[in-house]
Amino acid sequence: MKFALFLLGSWTEPEPSEQSRIFGEMMEQIEYAEELGFDSVWIAEHHSSRYGICPSLMPLVTHVAARTKRIRIGTGVSVLPFYNPIYLAEETAMMDVLSNGRLDFGVGRGSTVYEYGNFNIDYESRNARFQEALDIILGLWTTPRFSYSGEFYQVNGLTIAPSPVQLPHPPVYLAVSRTPESVDVAVSRDLPILTSFSTPEVDNLGLFSLYAERCAAAGNDPQIDRMPYFRFVYLSEDEKEAKEYPRESLTWVRDLAGHRHTLTHGDEIDVDLDRWRQIRTEAPRSYESELESTAYFGTPEECVQRIRRLEKEHDIGYFGASMSFGSMGHSKVMRSMELFAKEVMPKFR
Repeated sequence: MKFALFLLGSWTEPEPSEQSRIFGEMMEQIEYAEELGFDSVWIAEHHSSRYGICPSLMPLVTHVAARTKRIRIGTGVSVLPFYNPIYLAEETAMMDVLSNGRLDFGVGRGSTVYEYGNFNIDYESRNARFQEALDIILGLWTTPRFSYSGEFYQVNGLTIAPSPVQLPHPPVYLAVSRTPESVDVAVSRDLPILTSFSTPEVDNLGLFSLYAERCAAAGNDPQIDRMPYFRFVYLSEDEKEAKEYPRESLTWVRDLAGHRHTLTHGDEIDVDLDRWRQIRTEAPRSYESELESTAYFGTPEECVQRIRRLEKEHDIGYFGASMSFGSMGHSKVMRSMELFAKEVMPKFR
């Protein structure tokens, strides 16, 4: 089994001075992940947000490449309609060269309306824009003098330089929502999928099963062992502490995510989350239900048991841990990573 680390880049306290600390801790966690033997690291993209403060992934993942030697580096995910696809094809190709072929390119349409509003892009056009942008990036990566004529983008006989190191191109992963339609897009393109770390387990596993079924019907290899299955993770030798310590952080992440999806423009930097909690119209899931459906919080042995069930019952061969989220303390995250690497990962290798 392979193992990944997922980084959100949460900014819980809206003080500008905190931003440098967040990026510094992210880099320490990534370097430690490589030292501990994690196979990959994935970094989230969000815009005008405290939920995650990584709006432009290519500079960041290139920085990661310069600070590491072996670990693969994934975008989780690049929202293609926000970019000029020619420029993004060039940037990703150059990053693949600079990392000596370690880029995993996760792509998606995005689902946050206010981000589209801020970029002045019609939200309803996101599906067509995404498909065209992906066509162009794949074409420019692999085809000299590539041309494309779409509704939103045009390319006229263009060859990019540099070209990617990985052949025929860096692995592409497609983010899917809870709808069969998004799974069908991945199957039609023969691409592995990415699912959210915050989606309840029954829904995520359902997407994996649906993907495998649709691949079988299309005659495709389902590639389940290539697809990281992401969960929130926090480990401690003390079971009570393991389950209680992340409560505030997970609640913050869940509630801010809920607030973000109510916005149509602007940002959530200055949101009074406590006030929003009082006026929201839908009750959130309880923390106890999240411990069952979303979060792998517990002792290393409990984590082993849960991953073992994923492996045996659902053929999961690639597990991704989101350990740094909300206000999780850096030293706590580093210790949790160490426990995971030394007491969980060896049981599956």
